[in-house]
Amino acid sequence: MKLQNKVAIVTGSTSGIGKYASFALAKAGARVTVTGRRSEKGEQVVQEIKANGGQAIFVQADMMHEESYEYLVNETLQAFGQIDILVNNAGNIIEKSFLELTVDDFQQFITLDGYAYFRMMQEVIPHMKNGGSIINVTSLAAINTIPTHSLYSFVKAGVTQMSKGVAQEFAGQNIRVNCLLPGAVDTEMVAGNPNSDFIRSLIPMQRFSTPEEQANIIVFLASDDSSYMTGSSIVADGGVRGI
Repeated sequence: MKLQNKVAIVTGSTSGIGKYASFALAKAGARVTVTGRRSEKGEQVVQEIKANGGQAIFVQADMMHEESYEYLVNETLQAFGQIDILVNNAGNIIEKSFLELTVDDFQQFITLDGYAYFRMMQEVIPHMKNGGSIINVTSLAAINTIPTHSLYSFVKAGVTQMSKGVAQEFAGQNIRVNCLLPGAVDTEMVAGNPNSDFIRSLIPMQRFSTPEEQANIIVFLASDDSSYMTGSSIVADGGVRGI
């Protein structure tokens, strides 16, 4: 119960890495705010946490909308009275030829995968009175670019670099900011990719990560096990970076 008496917000936690991060954080003792657009799926995550002895609430929020950030923080404070952990995880993937990208693509993607991370940190940090841990889930694409992912890589790299600056600014307040850079993870987005077999063949471990494996790293970064880590990036990609 290394996170007992802690409160965590996990964005994009109705499925994928966010869902399993919520399970893992609750198992470690944290009270968790599950959030996303899909209320039925969010409530299912909460019920599973409660069935296993944990505490959680669901707050329906869309990270594309400005009003969601303050609302999510206020609902968490009303339910639990504090915020100690933020997992910025809500996001999407955009795979398009560079010349086919539109202004709308740029605006929508940078809002969800960049601006929302920025705003959630701004909203949460003032409430981390006794320190805290922020984990920004970005992507291996932040350091390993591939064709048709130029915009995706740009945003993920930007959040990763922003995290380092925020980490340095608030280190003196015992607020740590670290990034998790997953490679290919067996989630809904990856499972539906027609090139999934080819992607798997490029991974030295010859398999996708499970979301549970990524969630275990999030718990590590949220806990005092990583107490001297801030401004760091953990790459969990099955060995791809070594190619």
